[in-house]
Amino acid sequence: MFDKEELTVIRKFEHIEHCLKKQVEAHVSTQFENIHFVHMSLPEIDKDEIDLSVELLGRKFDYPIMIAGMTGGTKGSQLAGKINKTLAKAAQELNIPMGVGSQRAMIRKPETWESYYVRDVAPDIFLVGNLGAPQFSETIPNRYGIDEALKAVETIQADALAFHMNPLQESVQPEGDTQYRGVLNALAELKSEFPYPIIAKETGAGVSKEVAVKLESIGIDAIDVGGLGGTSWSGVEYYRARDEKSRNLAFRFWDWGIPTALSVAEVRYATDLPIISTGGIRDGIMIAKALALGANLAGIALPLLKPAVKGDVDGVVNILRRYIEELRNTMFLVGARNVDELRKVPLVVTGFAREWLEQRIELWEFLREGRRVL
Repeated sequence: MFDKEELTVIRKFEHIEHCLKKQVEAHVSTQFENIHFVHMSLPEIDKDEIDLSVELLGRKFDYPIMIAGMTGGTKGSQLAGKINKTLAKAAQELNIPMGVGSQRAMIRKPETWESYYVRDVAPDIFLVGNLGAPQFSETIPNRYGIDEALKAVETIQADALAFHMNPLQESVQPEGDTQYRGVLNALAELKSEFPYPIIAKETGAGVSKEVAVKLESIGIDAIDVGGLGGTSWSGVEYYRARDEKSRNLAFRFWDWGIPTALSVAEVRYATDLPIISTGGIRDGIMIAKALALGANLAGIALPLLKPAVKGDVDGVVNILRRYIEELRNTMFLVGARNVDELRKVPLVVTGFAREWLEQRIELWEFLREGRRVL
């Protein structure tokens, strides 16, 4: 039999395997298809003058893209370390930020730290560590606190910590941790003494305006919406399930959540926090729409996993450069010289996105003047 720590490591292998080999994406969309730009026949700019650089958490990046955290926490096999180092080399080349997967395995099994460590190949990138919300709950014994948070960041020489909120995945996982009582207070306590930025991060079900307001009230530095429309972790757990009851539960909640575009709009409407738009971003036009809705960065994960697992740095870079060129072209066609100007261009919202946002926010006010990043 395996102990709980060993099961955590095994689970990480299974997650990677299913993401590579199975259809794990949501069956519903991000809703970016219902966010429309207005074409400008006279953009009054030159395409080669477009500036794609952005600033976030005190750092300047060449492009408004982040490589989202995917994996880590293995010993013996070099798979997770190979993936992270490949992604890190690409991030170093492009001067964009990167996250690592959950470091719970590293806290439990310190010998796995090397699978998260990338500073030897990417000394300059903005690196984000990663711990899960349930481990800070007041209802679990030996809950995490400042010591574990510092270990997660400082062991791998990260610049910030992602605090991932994944109640959906935990709720359909037979061995999942569903203790969430007191997490907000724990996060507030951590924020009051933690010397690094904290990014509150969802993992595929989106962040609502109500949660965003609570996170802003305790001083969280940024929100990664991790919206619905990309990888469904309930879908991943469907493939991991060992019995019919677990499979049925995971299947029913495969498409649960707030679509990415709508989550970005809600969070931007309700807060002034920096936003990372992760969840089903698959091209540069989607990145442009996320930025136009008020995001600061767009996070990419699943499309980069296949080249990363092969150690193909050029493959990762080529995908990202394609997105970058598509983003640049979109900005040219709407007459935006930089990301700040992109947030001021006209948008038209149709279909389900309009229905949702009209019930959740003052949509027309938001479209006129609510998308600014202060």
